[in-house]
Amino acid sequence: MEPQGDGTQLETIIIFTGQMEKLASFYQEGLQLGPFESSPGHLGQQVGPVYLGFDQDDDAKVGSGGGPTLWFTVDDLQATFDRLAAMGAEVRYPPTEKPWGARLACVYDPDGNVLGLAQRQVPSD
Repeated sequence: MEPQGDGTQLETIIIFTGQMEKLASFYQEGLQLGPFESSPGHLGQQVGPVYLGFDQDDDAKVGSGGGPTLWFTVDDLQATFDRLAAMGAEVRYPPTEKPWGARLACVYDPDGNVLGLAQRQVPSD
């Protein structure tokens, strides 16, 4: 992925949460990510070109959302959506074909943040 504009590119996303273990587990299990690196008050790992981390913040209000919106491209949108819904994720909208050709879905994580899912496009020959 080439940097945009003046070379700035997103490298890290950290979510501050009052329920670090639960939130990290939701992303790890729901998106089938590998094990998280752990240090006191922090869990995280590299996901493609971006580092995704969760920091324990006992003052964070659970369920407030309004924080980051995270978008992940996945190989099987329906299976990932079904897995997250089965884990109790509140559905914002199910897998939907958008007018511009993308297939997307959105759920809320246990803290109320928006988790977006996009179907990985298979390059045509």
